[in-house]
Amino acid sequence: MNRTLPQSPSRKWFVFSAVAFAYFFVNFATFASLGVVLFTMAGELNWSMTAAGFTFSLLGLACGLSSTLPTMAMKYIGARGSMGIGAALFFFGCLLASMSHSLLVFDIAIAMLGAGYTFAGNIPGVILIAQWFDRGSARLVGIYLMVGALGAAAAPPTVAFVVRGIGWRGHWHLLAVAAAIVGLTCLAFVRDNEHDAVTTSDQAGDAQAQPKTAWTEKQAIRTPQFVILTAALVLAMAAVTTVNGVVVTHLVKLGSSPITAAWALGLLSFTGTLMKGGAGHLCETRSPKAFVVAGLLCQAIGCALLIVATNAVVEFAAAIIFGAGWAFSFVGGWVLLMRYFGGTTGARLLAIVQLVTTVGAAGPIGAGLIADRWGTFTPIFVIFAVLLAGLALPALLMRAPNAQGDAKAPEYGTQAVAEPA
Repeated sequence: MNRTLPQSPSRKWFVFSAVAFAYFFVNFATFASLGVVLFTMAGELNWSMTAAGFTFSLLGLACGLSSTLPTMAMKYIGARGSMGIGAALFFFGCLLASMSHSLLVFDIAIAMLGAGYTFAGNIPGVILIAQWFDRGSARLVGIYLMVGALGAAAAPPTVAFVVRGIGWRGHWHLLAVAAAIVGLTCLAFVRDNEHDAVTTSDQAGDAQAQPKTAWTEKQAIRTPQFVILTAALVLAMAAVTTVNGVVVTHLVKLGSSPITAAWALGLLSFTGTLMKGGAGHLCETRSPKAFVVAGLLCQAIGCALLIVATNAVVEFAAAIIFGAGWAFSFVGGWVLLMRYFGGTTGARLLAIVQLVTTVGAAGPIGAGLIADRWGTFTPIFVIFAVLLAGLALPALLMRAPNAQGDAKAPEYGTQAVAEPA
C-alpha cells in the first residue's frame, strides 16, 4: 500500500493537479467523445445504429457496476494504485478499440473504458481532495468537477477534428498515448494522506464544530440523510441525462429551429460547467444543504419552462436555470456527504451513489417510450419537475446527523456560520 505522507504546501497541490488532469481526461475520452467517433466507425464497419448505440448503455453500465471496486482496491494499494489501474484499463481499452473489426471486440474495449473511468475518476479523486485539504475542500471539489466538465465540453470538436485528420483508429491511438501520460503522472504525484481521515471535512477549523464519532460506510448508508442525498443526486443526474438526450428534439417539436435548440443545449452545459466551480467556492461559507435545495428547485423550474418554451427567450432562460440547478444540486450533494459523514467516508460513499445512479440511464429510454406513445416529450418534463420539486422539501428539512442519530453537528463552512435548526 502507498506510504502515507504528511501534508506539505506543495505536495497537496501536485496531488490535486494530478487528479484534476486525470478527471479531465476520463471525461474527455468517454461519453462526450464516443458519439463522434462511433458515427464514423459504424459507417465504415457497417454497424447498425441500434447495435452501435448499445455501446453508450454499456459504457454507463460499466461505470456504474464497477463503482464500488476502487474503494476496495484503495484499501490495499492506495489511491495511486487505483488510478494506475484506471489508466492501464484506458490504455489497453483504447488499443483494443483501435483494432476493432467486430462489435464484440469494441464492446469489450468500451467496458474496459467504463471500468477505467471509475478507477481513475471521481471516486479516488474526491477521496484524495478530502484527505489532503483540511480547509477549502468544498471549493476544490467544485473546481475538480468543473475541470471534468471542461474535458467533456472540449471532446466533441477536438475528436471530430482528429478523426477527420487521421481516422478513427488514429483517434484511439492518441487516446492510448494520453492514457499512458495520465498514468505516469498519477504514479509520479499521487500519494495518500490519511492523517485526518476521520475529520478531514471542512468542519476542521469551524468554531462551532463538535467532535464526531467516526462514521463507517455501513452506519452512514442507514441514515435518512444518506437516502435523501442519494435520491437527490440520482434524480438530478437522471434529469440531466434525459434533458441532454431529448431537449433538442423537444424544442424543435415546439417550433424552435435546430440551431436555436442546439444553442440552448450548449448554454445549459456551459452554465452547469461554470457554476460548478462557483458553487464549490460558495459552499465554503454557505450551507451546502441550501445549494442542494436550490439546485433541485432550479432544475424543476427549468423542466417546467421547457414545457412552454415556444420562443428563444424562454428556451435560454430554461437552459440557464436548469444548468445552474444541475451544478448546485451536484456540488452541494457531494460536499454534504463529506460534511455529514467525514471527508474520507463521505467521499467513499460516492461509489455507492454512483452505483445507484446507474438507474438514471433509464431516463432517456422512458422519455422515448413516452414520446412514442403520446407524440411529445412534455410528460417526461412534467414528471421530472414534480419529482425534483417534491424532493426539495425533505432535503430542506434534513438535519446534520451525528453517530448517535441526533441532529446537532453543524454541516458547513470553515467559518462559524449559524444556521437555524
